[in-house]
Formats: sequence, structure tokens, C-alpha cells
Amino acid sequence: MDNRTGRNEYDRHWKRVIHSLFEDFVAFFSPGLYEMIDWDKPPDDLDKEFQRLNPDGKSRDREADGLFKVYLKNGSEQWILVHIEVQGWKDTGFAERMFQYFYRIFDAYDKKIFALVIYTEDYSETYTPPRYEYNFFGTKLNYEYNVYKIAEQDENELLQSTNPFAFVILATKKALYGKTAAQPTKLELKKQLLRVLAVMKDRLQLDKKDLLTLFIFMDHMIKLESQYQQEFNQEIKNWEGGTMITYEDELKQEARKEGREEGREEGKREGRQEEKIEITRNLIKLGIPLDFIKKATGKEQISKSTIPCKLKIKTQSHKQWFEAMKMIKQ
Repeated sequence: MDNRTGRNEYDRHWKRVIHSLFEDFVAFFSPGLYEMIDWDKPPDDLDKEFQRLNPDGKSRDREADGLFKVYLKNGSEQWILVHIEVQGWKDTGFAERMFQYFYRIFDAYDKKIFALVIYTEDYSETYTPPRYEYNFFGTKLNYEYNVYKIAEQDENELLQSTNPFAFVILATKKALYGKTAAQPTKLELKKQLLRVLAVMKDRLQLDKKDLLTLFIFMDHMIKLESQYQQEFNQEIKNWEGGTMITYEDELKQEARKEGREEGREEGKREGRQEEKIEITRNLIKLGIPLDFIKKATGKEQISKSTIPCKLKIKTQSHKQWFEAMKMIKQ
């Protein structure tokens, strides 16, 4: 599994758990906002609208980004921007992109926005303040957003929480701790989380849907090699002396669903790659400098000799040029 595929899979699990437990999610991160929302009116997921607003398409592969519309008790609407940041390196342009998200949503909808970034990695060495500042000869701007750093959360507080989403944070924190650990250690971490979930099930009276959502998220956060996963699966069967429901059928369905989704994503990536190759050929036909083509398409390895056909460089119409540029930006 390459880094992009792994990142997309990681993002998908975050997106699913946020969607499935959205009410708990809002209550966990913003209790004040939660009290203002009319939960009798289901929130609207504006994922497609959000993708069209992404700054320069830079988050096209970031599946955990999300935009939701909720209704307040006073009858007005509130927009919630949820951004999951999973990069493990310093990104000096991130605050600027967060500002771009903000002003594009605000410009498109003219609604109030609650913006949140959840850092799922340890950013203690590369962390930058959650703000974007602009100052040019007296023209000033300061944009700040909410930040939550999982690595800094207290496990005891998470264990005592009455909000199911605390388990999501705990599972991510345990996964962060076990990221470089040996397989036996990872197995023990998963067993610990299973015991926590068993207690939470009874204490919070979780229904099957929420329990399964939390279990699947935890199961994917800490990956085990086959022999250790089999031992963990046996632990599930022994859960509460066998009286607890088993998740075998649900997990099989989830695996099939993920396989279909990953297949579709791989197909999309291959399609985009072939499209870029075709665009590259067309731009070379137009006589566009290779350095510009590399920058426009994101392809570093380009030379006329690598194009698998003989191309005669000639001047084309401005219409063809603009059509080619439009294809690149799609």
C-alpha cells in the first residue's frame, strides 16, 4: 500500500466515524454550539459543494475534509467546516489554505462558520499557531481557527467521558503510541481498547450501530499481521463469555465495501494519470515549454523523447490552448 492509498484509507475511516456520530462529534468538540443546534432537523452533508470550493484542488485527495449544514434552534442556519489534518510534516502553507477555505465558503454562502482542525499526529516539534496573518502596507488580516491535538489529550479524562466520540480520540491516541511498536504490543493495545469499548457499551447504553461504528474505527486504526489479528478475532468471540454479538458478518461486509471503494479510487487515479499523459502530449504538440508543462500537470519526468509517438511541434489556435488548460485544472 503506497502512502497516498494509506492516507486515503485513513481519511475514509475518519470521515465515516464523523458522519455516523456527527451529533456526538459536535457535542464533544463544541458543547456550546451543540446546545444551539436543532437536532430534530437532520444535518446536511455538503461534501460535493465543499470539493468545488477547495483551494486550487489541493485537498482533492483529502477525503476526511467535510462541510456540514446544521439548523439552529432560532431557525437560522449554521455552517460547520471540519478539516482533518493527518500530515506528519511541517506544512507552512496550511494556515493560508484554512483561510482560503473560510473565505470561499463565506463568499459562496454568507453564513457563519465553525472551523476545526484535528491533529491526529504528534506535532510538538513542527506545530505552528492556528492563525493566518496578512500585513501589507497597513492592510492587515488575522484569521484564527479551532485546533484539537490528540497527542496532548489525557487518557483518564477520555476514559471518564460520557461522550462516545471520546473513544475515537482514545483509539487514535493509542494507535499513535503503537505506530512504531512491535506486533505483540499493538495486539495488547487493541485488546485494551476492546475492554474499554465493552465498559463504554454498558455505561453509555450504546446501540448496535454506534458500537459497530466505534469497533470498526478502532480495528482499522491499529493494523495487525495475520497471526495477531486472528488472536484478536478470537478475543472478540470470547467477549463477555460469548454472549456479546460477534461482528464477523458486519466486518466481512465492511471489507467488501472497502474493496469496492479502493477499486473505484484506484480506477480514478489511473484515469487521471492517463488524462495527464494525454494532456502532456497535446501541450507538446502546441509547442509549450517543457518546464511549464511539468508545473501545470505535476509530472516531473517529462521529455519529448519519452512521448511514445512522433509529434510535430506547430502553432495551434488560442482556442485549443485554452481548452487544454481547462482540462488540466479539472
